[in-house]
Amino acid sequence: EDASSPDALLAFLLVEHPALAEPIRLVCDPLGYIYDGAEWTGIVFGYTILDDAEEAVAVAEVTLPNVDRRIGQALREVSGEARLTLSLLSAADFDLSVVPRVPIGTPGVIYHMPGYVLKSVTGDALQIAGQVGLHDYSQEPWPCISATQARLPGLYR
Repeated sequence: EDASSPDALLAFLLVEHPALAEPIRLVCDPLGYIYDGAEWTGIVFGYTILDDAEEAVAVAEVTLPNVDRRIGQALREVSGEARLTLSLLSAADFDLSVVPRVPIGTPGVIYHMPGYVLKSVTGDALQIAGQVGLHDYSQEPWPCISATQARLPGLYR
């Protein structure tokens, strides 16, 4: 973002998991937003981008203030990897005179980071922190799909 630009960047964080009744939608702003037909909860959170050090697996971190028990409880109860999508949009694409903020036309996505997973979550009375990374395919069972007669009947004639 240009330091002289009057428009702030907004980070939209989407957390999805089969155990969640509906995805968790957060926007890094004190006020809520309507975007992509859904309501996004305004909460000022911090995030770091993936660090690709040679001696370790690439890891990033998301930190949320523990101001809403529902978010922290939902993140701690998720078993397995939750999918994360982080999108950066400009505040200029939203009407900032109404609450919740609504888009003016179709907002343009400045940066879109899909395909990340939430590896682990820790929390205390003040904040919730989650380790973020890419899915580790080396932990997948191999072969994942067996060539059985029910799956591939053409092989068993």
